[in-house]
Amino acid sequence: MTIKINQLKCLVMIVEHGSIRAASRALNISQPAVTRAIKELEVYLGAQIVHRSTQGITLTEPGQQLLCHANLVLRELHLAEESFKQASGHQYGSINIGIGASIACELMPQVIRKFREKYPYVKIKIQEGQLEAHIENLRHGKIDFAINTLQPNMELHDFQREKIMEIPFKLVVRKHHPTLGGSYSIEDLQDYDWVMPTTRSSYLNTVYDALSKHGKHLNNPITCESYLSTLAIISQTDCIGLVSETALEHYSYSSLLDEIPLNPPLPHATYYLVSRRSSQLTPVAQELAQLFMYQARPLFTGREQP
Repeated sequence: MTIKINQLKCLVMIVEHGSIRAASRALNISQPAVTRAIKELEVYLGAQIVHRSTQGITLTEPGQQLLCHANLVLRELHLAEESFKQASGHQYGSINIGIGASIACELMPQVIRKFREKYPYVKIKIQEGQLEAHIENLRHGKIDFAINTLQPNMELHDFQREKIMEIPFKLVVRKHHPTLGGSYSIEDLQDYDWVMPTTRSSYLNTVYDALSKHGKHLNNPITCESYLSTLAIISQTDCIGLVSETALEHYSYSSLLDEIPLNPPLPHATYYLVSRRSSQLTPVAQELAQLFMYQARPLFTGREQP
């Protein structure tokens, strides 16, 4: 006996839909067939992969490990099918990408517009967030590629990355903020209120790294994951925030904000296009990735760090 594709599909559907009944409906097969597929997996692997209780079905640790592989296998099969069809002139398919918020302001709309002109029937799903979340989705086959910042010390051995652009970032405050009129270092500003997203392995660590070099830290910053909400908070409170130059140029809140002059200034954020080494992009996903690279050059030429 070997692991079968239909068994992996049953496992994935049970997790996605929360029960055997819902999984059977999604797969259009009987409940006993789903149950049998899971039991066959458990017998073959010699381990329990699902735990059944009155609260529903949860995965055991071996089940969680198998789920990661199942998602990748099914994703690779899907990509292989789409690649074959697209190579034969079939202009359909789907692309899932992850982007940083600054990419969404200027580069992404231009890329999507051009791409849709050529591929109007390709489905595109865009996830906005920091790179750490994108890396997990890449690793599990949930997105095809991501464009975001990353820290130099990030371990990305199973990924390939290509520099796409640099974007300046600013510390910004509302108009008439107490800090305006002077020049500061980051450590001078530690006692002010700040609003920041959850800082993971991205450019946002720049502020924390600069403070830690001087043995300092931010005092109880407000955590906000939404770029738009962050700008609203900055514009109507005394909070300081870290915002890209691109976002300031495109969000309506920018007219309500001013930049704090920093000495030394913040380094530019470097953005990379990141994808899995072990997985080849479909033809249309590859074309979308290349379009991001091509469109970034004229938009961001001259913004590179001196």
